[in-house]
Amino acid sequence: MQRRTGKRAAVRFVRYRPVPMTRGALALNPAPPPAQPPGLRLVRPAAGVDAEVRAVADTAIRLVLDILAGTRPAHQLSLVAAPAVCRELLGRTGALLRRGGRIVPPRVLTSRLQRPTPTVAEVTAVVIMAGRIHALALRLDHTRGRWRCTALETTAP
Repeated sequence: MQRRTGKRAAVRFVRYRPVPMTRGALALNPAPPPAQPPGLRLVRPAAGVDAEVRAVADTAIRLVLDILAGTRPAHQLSLVAAPAVCRELLGRTGALLRRGGRIVPPRVLTSRLQRPTPTVAEVTAVVIMAGRIHALALRLDHTRGRWRCTALETTAP
């Protein structure tokens, strides 16, 4: 037998006892995930109709940027834009953006999408063209089963 002193040991040894194996279904099923409050849910941006709108919006932004920079012909926008938007951009194509003898492609810094109604989406983007920051706003309408850019506003020259 050990004598006990008034001091507590800094290290405590615990004897290992193996847990008996169970064969029930509860031992194999993991615990259910904690329930979320009814008003909160995780929204994934690439789910359902929003994925289609986001894809068209990203394509339209990229095409408009390339047209304004002069690296792409304006008629290629007709896949995702209304004829009035294409005609308006036809006269605004820029020259190739060169810096140090090489072409500098425009970049999209951020873009946001919101849907005020189920058939309308509004997209805003902050872009860099020729070393300057510009804003881009597009309106997408869902008509005849597809999304098309029907209005465009930009601060780019």
